[in-house]
Amino acid sequence: GTIVVAPREFMEIVPNVNAEHANTARPVRLDAHEVARLAKKLAFHTGKAAWTFGTSFLVLVVPLIVQLHREEQLIELEKEQLGVLSQPSGGLVAE
Repeated sequence: GTIVVAPREFMEIVPNVNAEHANTARPVRLDAHEVARLAKKLAFHTGKAAWTFGTSFLVLVVPLIVQLHREEQLIELEKEQLGVLSQPSGGLVAE
């Protein structure tokens, strides 16, 4: 479109209605070079997204899993200790 520059208080963007390419819909054709470039770009951005996800997982989720595992082990240890303490003592057995 054409941009009409007015005084600083008021700016208006006026579309160019005489543009021929606006009314024609052509199918997009890609040659081998453009396909290779787009594939490379897609692979690059996919790699960046995978790296971001993997790093975020390591920083945020792995410590949480480790802490939950430690807590689970601590609860099991406490249950074991309570079980030992609540058993009647064997002491001396009269025969």
